[in-house]
Amino acid sequence: MGIKELSKDFQQAYHELVDNVEELVVKERKNLQQALDEAEKLLDEKGDLAEDEIKKASSELKHDFKNLNLGLNKAKEAYKEEFSLDAAYLTDSIWEQLHNIMDSNTAHLLAFEKNLEERVQEIKTAQHLRDHSEHTEWNSEHGLWLTEVSLWKRESILAQQKLSEIDTAIKLYSNALDEHAQVIEAHAATEHDHEMAMANAEKDPSSEVFEAADDTSAAVHKQEQKEHLQHAELQNTMKQHHNELMFLVDMLHKKAAK
Repeated sequence: MGIKELSKDFQQAYHELVDNVEELVVKERKNLQQALDEAEKLLDEKGDLAEDEIKKASSELKHDFKNLNLGLNKAKEAYKEEFSLDAAYLTDSIWEQLHNIMDSNTAHLLAFEKNLEERVQEIKTAQHLRDHSEHTEWNSEHGLWLTEVSLWKRESILAQQKLSEIDTAIKLYSNALDEHAQVIEAHAATEHDHEMAMANAEKDPSSEVFEAADDTSAAVHKQEQKEHLQHAELQNTMKQHHNELMFLVDMLHKKAAK
């Protein structure tokens, strides 16, 4: 634990734990695990410290015992200097207490460390199994996603070809609109000519010219009527086609622009 993480409550909890553990191990001959459990309980019952500070101090004390055990074969004073660099809360008196506890309970300390390592390994193993399971699941999903992306890539290339064809079709459609407009204009001109011919013939309704023109006009008007109906039907068909086409183009444009 770094120096910046220390608090007065933590140091108090840690020191009181050491006092209690030393009493239980050295004088009452409790094993280390029992002493730790009882020392935590005593502090909790005392009520001077928050539960999280007690748990934090207990966890750090267990960690320190483990580190001390790793240094059993080293010179104590040399190891003390190395170890206390990070453990700023270890005063000389606390250091001696820790060694006193360690010396009094070396056999159980070794067992305690082994048990602690086994529990850590169990946790790691369980986590690794979950990680492996997730990795397998993710790999399967990645394979599916890459397959989908490959399909989408092929479809996007086809879409570009289709858009090119659509562009060509719209240009042809625009030309068809021009032709349709020309037909309507020609039909309107023919009707206008017919209207003018009728007007001229009506100026002298008693003449033979009017009678001949009237007979011709009836036939012409009948043809005009037929053509107008055809143009009206074509206009409605083209209107529906145009509206549908423009709607789809507009929707595609909006979707592609997002």
